[in-house]
Amino acid sequence: LLLVLPAHGQDSVAEGPGVLLPLPKGACPGWMAGIPGHPGHNGTPGRDGRDGTPGEKGEKGDPGLVGPKGDTGETGVTGVEGPRGFPGTPGRKGEPGESAYVHRSAFSVGLESRITVPNVPIRFTKIFYNLQNHYDGTTGKFHCNIPGLYYFSYHITVYLKDVKVSLYKKDKAMLFTYDQYQEKNVDQASGSVLLHLEVGDQVWLQVYGDGDSYGIYADNVNDSTFTGF
Repeated sequence: LLLVLPAHGQDSVAEGPGVLLPLPKGACPGWMAGIPGHPGHNGTPGRDGRDGTPGEKGEKGDPGLVGPKGDTGETGVTGVEGPRGFPGTPGRKGEPGESAYVHRSAFSVGLESRITVPNVPIRFTKIFYNLQNHYDGTTGKFHCNIPGLYYFSYHITVYLKDVKVSLYKKDKAMLFTYDQYQEKNVDQASGSVLLHLEVGDQVWLQVYGDGDSYGIYADNVNDSTFTGF
């Protein structure tokens, strides 16, 4: 019978010839190596670790591309008016302009004959001024060529008879003057008025009324005049 001794460090004990006691569970004879086992399966992933400490700030990147232009916004509320600025520097003197043309209309006439007819225009044929020819000596009427405000006056010498004179505009009497003759005397009668005229209007003097009221007189030392401008 072969006596098998336990290896060093093992707890198998022979109690008698030819009898082997079983080795403790898990014990392997030292002279025999086992076959390598198969690799084990991968374990389940572990939990995520805690966040790390923030790193240092990186360098500034390159500018990005310019984006498209946005829509125009609504007009804002008008702001408060600012303070007045200082006067600017005077500009250069301009070129001389064309001289303005002054429109003129005037006449001054006198009586040459003592003969006057009632209810028709008195013909003043003695011309003192009529440069624009707006007074017509053949009719005794002033013709308006320039619209505006006009001043008319008349100075009448009265002799031998009473005088009733009126100033007419467009067939309408605008002013009346009456002077009663004093025997063996030379009297004076006058009148003046402002009238607004339009182009085409006519103004004249005329003896009015019936009877002997046409004592308008003129000679080389006494004048009867009619003026307008």
